[in-house]
Formats: sequence, C-alpha cells, structure tokens
Amino acid sequence: LYALGLVTMLATVGALNILRTRITGNEVVTLSNIRQLAMALQGYHAVNQTYPNPLGALSGADPPYASPSLTGGSGANGNANLVGYAYEYAREGDFDYQVIARPITQRVTGVRRFFIDESGIIRQTTDGTDPTATSPAIQ
Repeated sequence: LYALGLVTMLATVGALNILRTRITGNEVVTLSNIRQLAMALQGYHAVNQTYPNPLGALSGADPPYASPSLTGGSGANGNANLVGYAYEYAREGDFDYQVIARPITQRVTGVRRFFIDESGIIRQTTDGTDPTATSPAIQ
C-alpha cells in the first residue's frame, strides 16, 4: 500500500512537470512569433507607409513578409491560433498597431499574456488580464 501511494505521488509530480514544460515551451514559441510578427509589420510599414489591414496581407504580399501559418493565412482578419496561444491583431490607423497573445486555456497552454505595438517592446501580464502599453516590459 505504501508503494502504491509513492507511485501515485511520483506520477502526479511527473505530470505537473510535463505540464510546466509544455507551458514554458508554448510561451517561448509565442515570444518568438510576436517578435517575427513585429519585424514583418515594420517591414510592411516601411514599404507601404501603413500597417496591413487585415493581418493576412503580410502573407498575401509578393514576396510575403510573413508565412501564412504566422498570420492565419492571406485572408485572415488578424486572428490566429498557434502553439497554445490565440493572437489578436488590431491596426489603429496608419501608424499604430497592437498584437495581443493570450493562452487558449489559461494556466494549461500558457500563463503569461503578451502585448507588442509599433514601439517593438514586448509587455506581459500573469494575472489573466490583457496587457497594455503600460504593462511591465519583458527584460
């Protein structure tokens, strides 16, 4: 009976470690994706003097600024789901944009929420609220 309890405890600890590893991996990939989107958006803006509307225009351009998997496809309206995160793009005039990445399932696919705008500074929250331009920056 003691051995069964020990095995159950070890299995629980192992499952929690696997979940934590998956969350960390999802967050690392999401940070990379946000950086890539920001670079693609800045490249598009440098050529067109405006940000794309919709986001899918990044992958629909010739040559493309970003892959369709990153933008949700050439017809995408600014939303994409990648590696446990849902991305929402909003263009705010010709010179402003924001991208928010939220875990699809909070505390299962990710803990942190991320924000980036035309400043290129990535910001985050960990309390389940959406980050904004005044949220803590990632160092």
